[in-house]
Amino acid sequence: MNPIATARRLRRDQTDEERQLWRELRAGRFAGFKFRRQHPVGSYCLDCYCPAARLSVELDGSQHGFPEQRQYDARRAECLATAGIEELRFWNGQWHSNREGVLLEIWNALHRRTGCVQVARKLENHRFVPPDPAKIIPPPPAA
Repeated sequence: MNPIATARRLRRDQTDEERQLWRELRAGRFAGFKFRRQHPVGSYCLDCYCPAARLSVELDGSQHGFPEQRQYDARRAECLATAGIEELRFWNGQWHSNREGVLLEIWNALHRRTGCVQVARKLENHRFVPPDPAKIIPPPPAA
């Protein structure tokens, strides 16, 4: 099937969780970063994609826990990594129980990949206010 037609179908048939995430990320609301919804890359469609950071954000339902789907997702992540795209995956349950934590993790990845705290565009649209980088406690070193 044509990747553009697939992307259009997926935009039309979003899950409730994808729709909620898109409301947070669309129109430069997320610290000014621009995202695309159901963006085709090769034979894959990325739920939410930030071209400036080359970052894909995916929300997964329970079907992604099955072995065949996990293998497919691993191949997909490897293919995207080869293209320089980092993929963040969250379970729908994570979105429901810790929405702010998911958004902070997305912001951390955007900050890490671009070096920007926020993008000064459409400031009136910003709904996510990034934390002060000076107040962020660095994670403990890996043992």
